[in-house]
Amino acid sequence: MLDAAFDDFTSCSTGDRFATLNAMTEFALQHQAHLARFAQVLEHSGSILSSVAKDLQYSSTANLLQHEVGFAKGQADAYVRLGKLLEHREYPVLAEAIEAGTVSSQQAIIIVREFDRQRDRFDAEFLAMADRSAVAFAEGSDSSQPWSPEDLRDSIRGWFAQHDPEQVELRTEQQHSRRSCKAWVQEDGMVTVITLLTATDGAAVMQFLDANASPRTRLSAPDGDPEIDMRTREQKMADAFVQAFTTAAKSKHTSTQGGSAPTLLVTVPMAEIDKHANGTPALARVSRTQEFVPVAEVSRIICDDAVQAAITDDSGNVLKLGRSQRLFSPAQRKALNVAYPTCATDGCTIPSVWENG
Repeated sequence: MLDAAFDDFTSCSTGDRFATLNAMTEFALQHQAHLARFAQVLEHSGSILSSVAKDLQYSSTANLLQHEVGFAKGQADAYVRLGKLLEHREYPVLAEAIEAGTVSSQQAIIIVREFDRQRDRFDAEFLAMADRSAVAFAEGSDSSQPWSPEDLRDSIRGWFAQHDPEQVELRTEQQHSRRSCKAWVQEDGMVTVITLLTATDGAAVMQFLDANASPRTRLSAPDGDPEIDMRTREQKMADAFVQAFTTAAKSKHTSTQGGSAPTLLVTVPMAEIDKHANGTPALARVSRTQEFVPVAEVSRIICDDAVQAAITDDSGNVLKLGRSQRLFSPAQRKALNVAYPTCATDGCTIPSVWENG
């Protein structure tokens, strides 16, 4: 029946498409219900060895589901948990909904995961109410669509938080003590940064990164057509991350080093500058990590206040130390912005209004 419906889908009426949607949804939910029941019987049926999975030459039920059904490990573990729920009925309303095929496995997994995290802190009456409410929202009604797993997760967390605000305060204090940031240089010179932030600070950072990673055009090309930004979302977020740090380095509120704002020193031997001028590959060195980078890359970022260049002779003696602060007046900056729509430094294409002179 479904094959015929798929074949006719492009030409059928909206009513027929609703019928196909309902049939496909019912089929998918029943299939997921059978998988949960399968995990239950695998995990809890009698066996010759310590489990049915071992009778069938697998190390565990999850391992069997990975190989025979094609689940990823996390998905296999989640189905094993659903199987245990069907066996022990800790959340009876949800267990019945899974068996009836009225909630999806992903909805059920989210509900179980959130309930398991909190169940020891709440009484049976509240958990029973949450069980009924979560299933009702997951199933939907004639007047409302079924909730997505993400909506269920956020709402369940909200229920628990509102029922026990003191626990939220305690968790916030714990998060504050656990905050951390680590950074290290990889073999190829790239830098890995791993940060763990509190819920509030993390949300603020994500808001900033999201704002700078949204799909949009970047600059206007000379012919009037917008230049298409070809960066991936992850690349945009990385660029925004760097921009936030370079902006913070210029702030009067940031910590200082040697009485000055944190400034990256880039050393460029005069011989390398000559190579770059002649169009051949040339190298500079960044002070913090001692990594070599192309002089062209230095030319691109040198217009930033957070970077200072030191030109040396072949013996390493400093011949010229660039300014760590740009000295153009506001009026001069406006005039330069008119004369140079983008950065005048060779290889740098950022808008001149972003420049610091």
